[in-house]
Amino acid sequence: PLESRESIQALQSMRVRSANGTEVPFETIAEARVEKGATEIRRLNRSRVVEVLGDVDHNITNAQEVIHKVESEIIPALLAKYKNLEFLLEGDQKEIETFQAGLLRNTAMAFLAIFGLIAIAFRSYSQPLLVMTAIPFGYLGSVLGHLAFGLPFSMFSFLGVVATAGVVVNDNLVLIDYINKLYAKGESLMDAVTIAAESRLRPIMLTTLTTFIGLLPIMSEESKQAQFLIPMAISLAFGVMLSSFVTLILVPNLYVLLENFKIRAKNRFKRKPNQREVEAPEG
Repeated sequence: PLESRESIQALQSMRVRSANGTEVPFETIAEARVEKGATEIRRLNRSRVVEVLGDVDHNITNAQEVIHKVESEIIPALLAKYKNLEFLLEGDQKEIETFQAGLLRNTAMAFLAIFGLIAIAFRSYSQPLLVMTAIPFGYLGSVLGHLAFGLPFSMFSFLGVVATAGVVVNDNLVLIDYINKLYAKGESLMDAVTIAAESRLRPIMLTTLTTFIGLLPIMSEESKQAQFLIPMAISLAFGVMLSSFVTLILVPNLYVLLENFKIRAKNRFKRKPNQREVEAPEG
């Protein structure tokens, strides 16, 4: 009965039937003591599960550092002590991993689509690579921005990197397209590159500065509602800033190197007339 299970005293006075059929008090054959125990037993795939939950004090550390320490220090010690132990990362971390995997897959497909469209427009397989050259520098700029602000790199940061890639591709596309037009009109290679870089310097720098200045209010915001957007704004602002200099300096130089390589390759593999063709009489 419930009234017999509400106190330790009721347990002590409970009578237990012995092997010879007589009933004796519980306290005469056993000792009861209070210890910690599981309030509930949870299972996953028929195995017992213990959940460890926690909140991160962002003034001291961040979630990525905590997870790295758990995986590198705590989990190996537990696995060495308990041979059959298994562990899973769930909750927000699981959602982040799933989101990042899907985002990486979709981003790769988007880059392949961009490459195909530019290849069709330029009728070249090498120039799309030039257009996409500054994308890694956009990622580098976002990392430097996070280091400057002392923030960890999160999934929102990666969203900013994807947005940066779109801006970078647009700047490079405009620059290389103008170089191609000047080169096709008869300008020398160096003149075409120089004129295109000079004419596109102003619009590219204006685009970069307006983007960076427009994101400053978000990056300097201190409210809790804006904390999720700050990493994305930092990635976009600093990624565009660094990749713009790459667009104006590295891409034109790579264009010249690529065209010179094409010219040398064409001259080297151009079919030379053999001796019999040279000495053959007319008619």
